[in-house]
Amino acid sequence: MRRAFFVAGALSLAGIAAGCSQPQRFGAPPPGLAPSGGAAAKRIASDGAGGLQLPDGTRVQTDQSGGFTLPNGAYVRRDRAGALNLPNGSRCIPDNQGGYICP
Repeated sequence: MRRAFFVAGALSLAGIAAGCSQPQRFGAPPPGLAPSGGAAAKRIASDGAGGLQLPDGTRVQTDQSGGFTLPNGAYVRRDRAGALNLPNGSRCIPDNQGGYICP
């Protein structure tokens, strides 16, 4: 009898604990949250004429070092690995198509 009460108590406690946990939700994230996995990444594309097209459509001309000046006057430099270092600290890596993928 004592064993039956113990088992019933343990099962009840497990049920209560399971009811307090939040269920896993699968599918689309709530509006306003960017999904993980690179969906929020932006691309800087080569314009085919020695310049680059920024994600907002602005075209910039690269200099001899591969860097360029943004419309706001900030300079984007290219590092030794070929990545672009943005003024906000982000790093855009080459995409092997003449452009870059940015976070």
